[in-house]
Amino acid sequence: MAVVLARVDSRLVHGQVLEAWVPALGVDTILVVDPELGGDPLQRMVLEGLSSRGLHIQIAPPREAAELLTGALRDTRVMVLFRGLREAVAARAAGVPFEVLNLGNLHPSQDSSSLTVSVYLTAEDERMLRELAECGLALEARAVPADRGPDVNRWLGERARC
Repeated sequence: MAVVLARVDSRLVHGQVLEAWVPALGVDTILVVDPELGGDPLQRMVLEGLSSRGLHIQIAPPREAAELLTGALRDTRVMVLFRGLREAVAARAAGVPFEVLNLGNLHPSQDSSSLTVSVYLTAEDERMLRELAECGLALEARAVPADRGPDVNRWLGERARC
């Protein structure tokens, strides 16, 4: 399968992704899956401009991303990035194939709780994570490959009892 990592990171393409994850996993392509981002010419130009020799960056809405991953990108090593959990859920529903979802960075908000120092979840985020877990998706929270993150499923279970 083409997807070597599916990651939720509100910062999308940045240092941790480019300097830690890409080399550790031998990623050829970063596919940013976002239904709105592709329609913003400036953001598209900035993100795609980060492409370099040996690393291609593409932006696609969920359905197009699913087609790319089973078609043109099927023989490459792809990291799929989502801005948030809503985008990950939409991508999964559209057929984007991934079995593990890495929570890398979600900014804090007034109504969020800390899972890690870089991942903050709202009640709606927790609901979406439970939905994904119930569908058999494995969940992890690691900023970089060497991190040992918390047991996300256990954390969700403890939160459910509150």
